[in-house]
Amino acid sequence: MFKSSALFLFTLLGKALGQEPSVISTYFPTSLPPPWQTNEPTVSPTAFPSTAPSISSAPTETCYNVEIGLIFDKYPDETSWELVKGRRPSFQNNKAVTVKESPFYDPKPPGNYREASEKHIVCLPEGRYTFTIMDREKDGLCCNEGEGRYVVTYQSTGDMIAQGADFGEFESTTFDVPYRQPNYKDNDADGRDDTTKNVYPPLVYPCVNKLGINLKTDDYGVETTFELWTRSNTQDYQDGTLVASGGPYTSDHEYNLSYCLDPGKYTFVLLDWACDGLSGVTIDGSYTLDVNGVEVYEGPRAWAAEGQYYELVKLEFTNDINDQLKSGSLEVRLNKEIGVLSMALATLWLGFK
Repeated sequence: MFKSSALFLFTLLGKALGQEPSVISTYFPTSLPPPWQTNEPTVSPTAFPSTAPSISSAPTETCYNVEIGLIFDKYPDETSWELVKGRRPSFQNNKAVTVKESPFYDPKPPGNYREASEKHIVCLPEGRYTFTIMDREKDGLCCNEGEGRYVVTYQSTGDMIAQGADFGEFESTTFDVPYRQPNYKDNDADGRDDTTKNVYPPLVYPCVNKLGINLKTDDYGVETTFELWTRSNTQDYQDGTLVASGGPYTSDHEYNLSYCLDPGKYTFVLLDWACDGLSGVTIDGSYTLDVNGVEVYEGPRAWAAEGQYYELVKLEFTNDINDQLKSGSLEVRLNKEIGVLSMALATLWLGFK
């Protein structure tokens, strides 16, 4: 595979309330999946998708928006979903009341759902519901025929209700509205939360190396995820250890996340399935990173390189917990890869590949 690169070096003056900023390097690969189509959101697939998400179930009482985000594989005409009242899907309970359901999605014009993303918003009154996604070929949305996935989120809080990709014939999740995020559980001991399938770092106290991630999603939150890896000595960030992950998300929502980390070198990775960063169709997103409350990086809204699937930001944390307990100091520094900066300078290193 042919690869080319160009480096741009910028020096920025950092301000950090007595703290030294650190060096951040960003890396933009373009050899991964090409840009994908994003369809305009609709309540259900139609020949003429709307330009803004429609809200189904016109409320006669207080209702709560639930978003269903979808990324299809090569065969969207195998996929459909339903929302029913109660605990069981309609094919297991012939008395189930269907609140909303989709047809199978057309891969050809005018639908064009083949390897495309879509979202639907359903307003649900208080009660108990079951969401079920189905694949009539019993191979889910991933991974033999593409890299699809789905996520169901509670719009007001941004909490994830359900997610999946490789689910076989069908997958169901029962939840209550109003929705309350359950506590972290890892009953299958795979190192991931059972609901979100995300990784969370162990608690570190006192928190002397705090990474803040401030993310505002665009109008297709299902396309956005992030990962945080310890940095390895190779060029492949996945040779490190995954210590945190997040997403997919609800659309047009602000998330303020924070993690307490051990000293060391890390790589933050923001991924966008559609290869357009946080540049949306009608709503743009944004993100920043901060260290102990000091902003150290602001990501671009639209990625510079066509076909760019992810962005890397390299960080290094130097505070040793035991030393800080002994000295009582809480100094934060951002480091160059060749050594610690002795002045209050931050260097931004942009690389394109």
